[in-house]
Amino acid sequence: MFKYISEAEWYLIGASLLFVLFFSLFIYFLYRIKEKQNNFLNKEKSLKSQFSETLLQSQLEIKEETLQHISQELHDNLGQVASLIKIHLNTLQLHDTAKAAEKIDDTKELVRQLIFDIKSLSLSLGTNKIQQIGLAKALRLEIQRLKKLEQFTISYSGVEEVSGLNADKAIILYRMFQEICNNIIKHSKAKHIHVLLTVSNNLLTLVVHDDGIGFDPALLEGNGSGLDNLRNRAQLIKSNLTIASTPDKGTTISIILPLNHVAPEPDNKVSFS
Repeated sequence: MFKYISEAEWYLIGASLLFVLFFSLFIYFLYRIKEKQNNFLNKEKSLKSQFSETLLQSQLEIKEETLQHISQELHDNLGQVASLIKIHLNTLQLHDTAKAAEKIDDTKELVRQLIFDIKSLSLSLGTNKIQQIGLAKALRLEIQRLKKLEQFTISYSGVEEVSGLNADKAIILYRMFQEICNNIIKHSKAKHIHVLLTVSNNLLTLVVHDDGIGFDPALLEGNGSGLDNLRNRAQLIKSNLTIASTPDKGTTISIILPLNHVAPEPDNKVSFS
C-alpha cells in the first residue's frame, strides 16, 4: 500500500529542495566571486611584474642614452676646453706681464666654463637625476642637450616643477619623452619641436609637437614598434596617449597622467587628425 503524503510533508520536501537549490546557488556564486578575485589578483600581479620590467628597461635605456651623451660631451666639448687650457698654459710668457695677465684671465674663464660644463654634465648621470631635480627640470636639461645637435630648434613652455608625481612613473614618462624625440629626429625631418608640460586639475599633460612630414595613420597598424612601445608604457602608468598626425603637417603627441591616483584613469587610446 502506498503511504499517503500529507500536505505538511509536501511543504517540507519543497522547502528542502529550495534550500538545496539556494545553497547550491550560494556555493556557485561564492566560487565565481573567488575565481574573479583570483583572476584580478593574478592580473594585478602580472601588471606589477610588467611595470617593474618596463621600469628597469627604461632605467637601462636612460643610462645608455646618458653614456652616449657623456661620451659626446667629453669628445666635443670638455676635451676641447681642456685642450685650450693646456695650450694657454704652455704658451704663457711670464716675461711679458701684460700678455701673461691677459692669457691668465682667458685661462680662468676657460676653467670656469669647464667647471660649469662638468656640473651640467653631472646632472645627467643616471635616473636618480629625475628624483633629485624633478621631471620638469630633467626635461629641460634633455632639451638643452638636443639643442646642441643643431638639426632643429626646440623650445619648452609650462611648469617649472611637478609635485605629486610617482618617481617610478616619472622615469617611464621621461623615457617616453626621449623616445618621442628620438623618433622625431630619425623620421620627421622637423625644423622645430615644441614641448609643453602643464599640471591642472590633478592631471599632468605632456605635449610634444613637431612640424615634420607627419605620417600615414596606416603605418601604425602593427608596423610601428616604437609607437607600440609608447602605447604599452602609457598603459602601464595608467595614462592617456594621443597621437595626432597628418602627412606634411607634423605630429602632436599628448600624454595625460593622473597625479596621486585622485583623478579618474582614462583609457589609453590613439587618435588621428
